[in-house]
Amino acid sequence: MIHRDIALEALSVICNANVTSVQKQRLQPFPHAAAAPQEQLLIKYFISTVLDADETSQVSRSSFHCIQQTLQSGKPVANFPGEDVVDTPNGRNHIIDEDEFFAPEYDYDFSRLRDTETYWRGGEKYERPCGWQRFALKVLNKYDGNTWLGTRYRSTQSCPGEWPVSYHGTSMKGAEAIIGGHYKPGPRKQFGRGIYSTPHISEAIPYAKSFISQKDGKRYKVILQNRINPAYRWKCNNDKYWLIPISQGISAAEERDIVEKAIRPYGLLLKQI
Repeated sequence: MIHRDIALEALSVICNANVTSVQKQRLQPFPHAAAAPQEQLLIKYFISTVLDADETSQVSRSSFHCIQQTLQSGKPVANFPGEDVVDTPNGRNHIIDEDEFFAPEYDYDFSRLRDTETYWRGGEKYERPCGWQRFALKVLNKYDGNTWLGTRYRSTQSCPGEWPVSYHGTSMKGAEAIIGGHYKPGPRKQFGRGIYSTPHISEAIPYAKSFISQKDGKRYKVILQNRINPAYRWKCNNDKYWLIPISQGISAAEERDIVEKAIRPYGLLLKQI
């Protein structure tokens, strides 16, 4: 089993920042009086924080280019960023309350599972993250009800009103320098500015950020597991990618509102590589 401390390291990687917790700080025998200012990282705004981190992420910029090539050609590309592309933290410092950020009662170890049945969530096939360990995020009662999550006791079938599952290996928000801040011409406007995710864990893996844990010295990959509001989703590239369009020129508050209504992470997936 992967330790919770490594999940905290994974948060730092996908936020491209230093992330700690109030619980960790309490364990420090001599807290630094002149520590750098810390911003509280809340579940409700977590995905927006991850998206903002893209602007300083070299890994994300490399991934944007691969996504663009894939969507333009309709074929997978060979030149994924790879584990040799790393980020330099952007200098921001976030703090979480682990009791309010994680929901350990919903953690699940998929690492030794193989699917022998077809699962459905939100009317879409659910490709379970076999081979990964999920640290559940505390999303219950954080939004407008919980119907989007389905129910706790699950079968292979969907529940009325729930949202389908997608994977978000790196924040697939269109970079202005690559996509140009507008929908590109092409068949059915098949890609543009917005947030990209995929219903296929295998598609997300090449884009996932990796890191070497300071706790155990092992290398891990991290992926976000989300629910997607089908009312905001466009399907691209034969359903391999799902796009949440975000128009150019809207305010930060409007963008955050769209993000909150359209895509909600509920699990942090980790795998040793």
